[in-house]
Amino acid sequence: MLNPLKHVTARPIGRHAAAPRGRRMRRVGGAIAALASVALVTACGMTSATATDAATGSTSISTAVRQASVGASASDVLSANADTSEATAVASDADKTGAYDASAATTITASGGSAEVSGSDAGNVTVDGGTVTITGSGTYVVSGTLDGQVVVNADKADVRLVLAGASITNTGGPAIDIQDAGSAVMVLAEGTTNTLADGSAYADTSEDAATAALFSSDTLTITGTGSLNVTGSYNDGISSKNGLVITGEPTITVDAVDDGVRGKDYLLVSSGSLTVSAGGDGLKSSEDNDETKGFVALGDATVNVTSGDDGVSATTDVTVDGTTLSIAAGGGQANATVSEEQGPGQGAPGQGAPGQGAPGQDQAAGGQSDESQSESTTASPKGINAGVTYAQDTGSVTIDAADEGLQAAFVNVNGGSLDIASGDDGINASNGDYTIEGYESADSESDDGSVLTISGGQVQIDYANSDGIDSNGSAHVTGGEVVVGGAAGSMDGSVDANGETTLVGVSVPLAVAKGDTITVTGADGTTWTLTSTLSADAVTVLGLSEGADYTVSTTSGGSTTATASALSAGMGGGPGGPEGGPGGQGGQGGPGGQGDPGRGGPGGADG
Repeated sequence: MLNPLKHVTARPIGRHAAAPRGRRMRRVGGAIAALASVALVTACGMTSATATDAATGSTSISTAVRQASVGASASDVLSANADTSEATAVASDADKTGAYDASAATTITASGGSAEVSGSDAGNVTVDGGTVTITGSGTYVVSGTLDGQVVVNADKADVRLVLAGASITNTGGPAIDIQDAGSAVMVLAEGTTNTLADGSAYADTSEDAATAALFSSDTLTITGTGSLNVTGSYNDGISSKNGLVITGEPTITVDAVDDGVRGKDYLLVSSGSLTVSAGGDGLKSSEDNDETKGFVALGDATVNVTSGDDGVSATTDVTVDGTTLSIAAGGGQANATVSEEQGPGQGAPGQGAPGQGAPGQDQAAGGQSDESQSESTTASPKGINAGVTYAQDTGSVTIDAADEGLQAAFVNVNGGSLDIASGDDGINASNGDYTIEGYESADSESDDGSVLTISGGQVQIDYANSDGIDSNGSAHVTGGEVVVGGAAGSMDGSVDANGETTLVGVSVPLAVAKGDTITVTGADGTTWTLTSTLSADAVTVLGLSEGADYTVSTTSGGSTTATASALSAGMGGGPGGPEGGPGGQGGQGGPGGQGDPGRGGPGGADG
């Protein structure tokens, strides 16, 4: 019997997201042109095809977007979103190396609460105590220690701000505040270390005021080869109200009480090294008024994120291509909490005596209700939280999250490696805050239109509660090397889906430890191996050929041979606990409804 998917109550995307606002439709030019565009419309005056719920203010992803998003590559997703080429192109080849022409630059040499200015464009700079204001085009080289701030207020001007051993601290506002510019480029000079810090309270708290130690009202491009250390004690570390691009080979470290690095329209980290520690979201794009924006694109960069909330949060898309990405969200899997998603009869497998269903939230025959599994009111930090599409083509992604490891309406893993340790679902394909056109009436037991596709790469999932691979819609694993391992006491199964599935594999009671070699050998002699990131008492291997025999071996657990078959949603339940026998049949639910089937450990049967 299939296990109904536990419905996840829609949550706001990100830490402080407001209710989605109405959006215009994207013009469609070919199949890909609609990709990842969210057709967000208000309920008033719309046709049934695009109408939204006036009571809830929910929004809709169009059928065209859904069709174009399923299985899409990272490049396809980006090609359909807002163009970032101009913001990238403003950084010259010299900028990217951290070089600049000192003879043509204006120097700003700071010393405590003042600064000295010299150079051809010195007339564009005013110094008022510790406030240095740039009002015109030019290259400005900042060095020394400044107790104050640098302000750029240069309408339609091209401003290149070179940090060359600069240390700027402003106790009452942002260290650098780019209020207006035609284009703004920050160059971290080769061989230099630069620091920016703000205070815990800002003098200006108006609606349009700065909210980060490094703040820009216009699109900002950061490049060079030097280093930048940013401390955001008030709110965010680095924030742009438009786009934010990091390119070249800079080394950037951010420590912020709320969000670490934020580009409202988009955040593009094409190269360099970025380390973020954030009380809120680590990396974020939050634009919700233009379906082509609100995305985070990660390229050939090294990114390390430690966050109190989501590691990476995007209103629309998150793409990974060549990135080395490591995320620890909400304290990681070790900080997992039992949530409302665990339905009746879905207590820890293998903890009841034979013939008894494991206890769940509702009282099942042979089991006791467990009040500890009541609805959780704690935060739900996800590793990656994309409103529309997650697409990974290449790169190495490691996620340790207290809640879901990865969530998006459309999950596309086309290559690279993806290692997830999660407190809840490892990968969750879910419509999230949105409804998907044609699936507006979906409930917890029906297809919500979301789709998970794994077609290549190495994927390892270690889940503590709920499911390893969970789709509120369809789930297809058609290629790659995919291993799911549930920790002892995991609440549900390795795979779960409400819609159509292509999930062919084997579930075997083999122990596996981190660092083990996992080897999968087919009867035809084909073999693949990977180094385990899992710690589990049983594993499920996916992406196999139905009807073929496979031998699975692990360093810790030995080996076993099984025939690959189409796995039913909800199967592959977690291994039994150290003291438990095999799980038995789930009983009839007590007060609260029908009990779901009890889940067995290795050798136990689903009901």
